[in-house]
Amino acid sequence: MPAFLCVSLLFLFFVFSGDRDYKRDISIRRTNSYIEGLRIVTKKDGADSWIMTARRADFTKDETTARMDSVSMDIKKEGVLVNAENGTYNMDNKDLSLENNVTIRAKDSIIRMKSLEWNPSRGTLTSDSNIRVENSRFTVEGEGLSATEDNKVTLMRNVRATFF
Repeated sequence: MPAFLCVSLLFLFFVFSGDRDYKRDISIRRTNSYIEGLRIVTKKDGADSWIMTARRADFTKDETTARMDSVSMDIKKEGVLVNAENGTYNMDNKDLSLENNVTIRAKDSIIRMKSLEWNPSRGTLTSDSNIRVENSRFTVEGEGLSATEDNKVTLMRNVRATFF
C-alpha cells in the first residue's frame, strides 16, 4: 500500500507542478509506472470544478504523459459528463486528448465523436472527427468541431440538421 500511495503522490505532483521543459520523447508504452483507479479532482473557489477518473493510467518513461483507459470527466458547474474509451493527459501543459467513442452529455443533449482535444491554456475544445449532436428536438451532424470558453461552438464542415 505505501508504494501505491507514493506513486499516487508523484502523479499528483506532476499533474499540478509548475512549468517544466518539454521533453521530445513521449513514446507511449506500458511501463512499470501506472495507477489503477485514477481520480483527479480540481477545485475552484473551494468547490469541485471537475473530476477526471480513469480505470488505469500508464506513464511514459519521463512521466510527463499518462495514457488512460476508460476515461470520465464530470464538469460539475456546467452539468457536463464526458466519457471516452482512451485518453492521453500531458502533465506539463495539461492538454487532454480523448479517443474512441467520445460522448459528452450536457443537459438534454448528447454529443458523439471519435476524438476530442482539450487545451486548457487556450480554453479550447477541438475535434477533426465526425460529430453528432442528438436532442429530443433535433439532430445535427458535421465534420470537425471548435469550442471556446465563452460557449461558442462551431461545426466546421458538411453540417446537416434535422428538426423534429
